[in-house]
Amino acid sequence: MAHRNHRLLATFALAALAAASAPLAASAQTGTYYTPPKLIKQGTATSPIAGTGAVTVQVFVHSNGTIGAVKVEKSTNHADDAAALEIAKSSTYKPGVRDAKPIDAFYTMALKFSGTTVVNDTGTSSNQLIQANALIRANKFADAKTEIQSYLTGHPDDQHAQALLGVADAYTNDAAGAAAAFDAAGTIPDQFKVVAAKAYADAAVDALKAKNNDRSIALADKALALQQNVNTLFIRGTAYGNAQKYPQAIADLEKAKSMASAGNADAATINAIDASLATSYVFGGQADKGLALAREIKRRDPANTRVDDTLAAYYNQQAIAAAKAGKTDEAVSNLENAAKIVPARSVVLYVQAASLLSQPEKPDWKRVKAEVDKALAVDPNDARANYVAAIALANQGDAKGAIPFLQKAKANAGSDISLNADIDTALKKLSPPKP
Repeated sequence: MAHRNHRLLATFALAALAAASAPLAASAQTGTYYTPPKLIKQGTATSPIAGTGAVTVQVFVHSNGTIGAVKVEKSTNHADDAAALEIAKSSTYKPGVRDAKPIDAFYTMALKFSGTTVVNDTGTSSNQLIQANALIRANKFADAKTEIQSYLTGHPDDQHAQALLGVADAYTNDAAGAAAAFDAAGTIPDQFKVVAAKAYADAAVDALKAKNNDRSIALADKALALQQNVNTLFIRGTAYGNAQKYPQAIADLEKAKSMASAGNADAATINAIDASLATSYVFGGQADKGLALAREIKRRDPANTRVDDTLAAYYNQQAIAAAKAGKTDEAVSNLENAAKIVPARSVVLYVQAASLLSQPEKPDWKRVKAEVDKALAVDPNDARANYVAAIALANQGDAKGAIPFLQKAKANAGSDISLNADIDTALKKLSPPKP
């Protein structure tokens, strides 16, 4: 019986160590969430319109909705510039928002002039799309989407309509739909670039959460081509890190940190970037730099669990290397030291140390039990620790003492299919036969 129970523990131990050796996925976003200003009502001009042309105007919208500086960014007919500036200055705007707070930000207004008339800043003369744009300004995004989709049924190749659909999708938080619509639009009109950049970034986050790192990187590329910002660099850097493309991850995350620091970002944003950066340093061949940054983050933010995961994974990696080299005692010592350095992960580290001690052909089961007792002292209900303790006792011939540990392990194993199966097998072997 002892040999069979030893095999159970060995199987568990190898699986646990393999899982611990890989860095965990970083959180998807920093604390910065930005929505650009929005045009509520387009103004009018008394200045004469001097023929056909396109004028792009940059408008500084204050946090209270008032207008600051207004300037022409580009123009194909400077004779229309005066009318364009007048329209921009007489328009009304909703301010941009960052983390639910109104902020000062720029709005880009793109106007087209035809003969003696100005085309609405949808970039089209279609009455149906102009109506859809009016619905967007009135925050009736679902109605606008319905109007645009109806129009696209008869005009599937209209890129202006696709761009406007992307805006409607973006404001209804349909990042995937917005990204697809902006892709179909081809070149994104200037006035929609900020909205499109955010939509691509949001879609990149969704891909990151789905563990599709290549898709996340591709979407972030599109977002960054439209607008360079801290959050999208953080997203792409995280995706690169999860794809184990550490040089690219480090480059993005260092740039994000530099931009965030220059922009006086809050501590939560800096800590989020640094946590991902520390992970990329550690697993990208710059362990000393990563460990130093991780310790600094823990001083600033003791509750940062991302750093706990990074440190624990690094020390696990060192222990695995030592164990593979036949240096079991050194591996166990590394894990015990790691448990002291990263107390939030001490239970799994002690359990893994006990698991390593179970690997020899003739394990010292008393030592295995003593090691796993350190984990149980921290969390008496940990399922894996209870399972290892049970196997150690069973291999010492104490089946009766092992069963309560297996029962506690079963009660706390949750949805862990593999662990539940191992517990059930052990209980079946150790339980006395029914009379």
